[in-house]
Amino acid sequence: MITYTLFNILCNQLVNNMGIKKVCQVTLVLTSLLTVTTSLADSYSKEEKTTNFIVTPSIAYRYDVFKWVLGDNYFPGKKASELIWKNRILQPSIKIELEPKANQFTFLGQVKYGHILKNQSKSWDHDWDLKRDGTGNVISKLTSTTKSQATGNILDLSGAVGYSLGLFKESLLTFYIGYDYSDYRNKNYGDRQLAYETNFSFSSGGLGQKYYFKTHSPWIGLSVNAPLTDKFTIIPTIKFYSFKHIGKGYWIHRPDFEQDPSLKNTAKGQGLGFDLDFIYKYSNNLDLTLNLENKSFKMKKGKQEMFLNSRAIGGAGVETIKLLDLSLRSSAISAGLKYKL
Repeated sequence: MITYTLFNILCNQLVNNMGIKKVCQVTLVLTSLLTVTTSLADSYSKEEKTTNFIVTPSIAYRYDVFKWVLGDNYFPGKKASELIWKNRILQPSIKIELEPKANQFTFLGQVKYGHILKNQSKSWDHDWDLKRDGTGNVISKLTSTTKSQATGNILDLSGAVGYSLGLFKESLLTFYIGYDYSDYRNKNYGDRQLAYETNFSFSSGGLGQKYYFKTHSPWIGLSVNAPLTDKFTIIPTIKFYSFKHIGKGYWIHRPDFEQDPSLKNTAKGQGLGFDLDFIYKYSNNLDLTLNLENKSFKMKKGKQEMFLNSRAIGGAGVETIKLLDLSLRSSAISAGLKYKL
């Protein structure tokens, strides 16, 4: 009931956000069904389990910072444009895994579906003008900053196989090889811009930009299952990623851009992730879980292609620009029920 109450509090606070009712309803139905098992768990606790499968539904509150930085074609290495999203996300999930055992293989699979909370998420677009002064030095001046509300959805899929080794007492050391896939869909509403010290709005709150990106991330990981008492266990996990990012942008109010898409980003890089699970044993079949997660991706190399139409200066064509930076930092806290079948 503790987890169920947490879900209700989160949903009551966030119910006014666009689309959040459906996310909460699905999560609460799933959680209600599994919470019923708490009253039945004791009756099954004395029976021998026939499988080692574990199902864990959970709900997370997540904070992401995603950005990319464009270089200038005429002044290599100098920043010409920077886009930043700071998203707050409500994300239910379900994970299925084979309970790790000493000297045995295990596997896990997880599906997460998140909603970006519009009233709490923002996007910024900064542009600089570069030119040389009389001495030949490059002068950079911030000429515009566009601020928008962000919303959208995120689908995350993850799978891994592992092998566990027994340590002292009942502790386990598990090595993992996994693969993550993310389909991240940002939508920006309203273009309130500070340009030459004058505030004005382009789209009056309407849809101004869309940026959809997919990330493919193979990884290797290591976790330690460390029981503290008969009731409490902690499981720290570290992951090392290699990722490929493919993003497509649709700049709706730019008449000089094509719209299918307006631009395309491709980047490759590396990442690091850290998870910490706190587990309370409610019964032989049911645990209560709290998870803390932090993940950071940063590109090693990347580029942007802009698709220009006949209205652009110089006519239609494709302009390729070097990405100076592309990164994603994600932090989350989640609560769930861990049911052993």
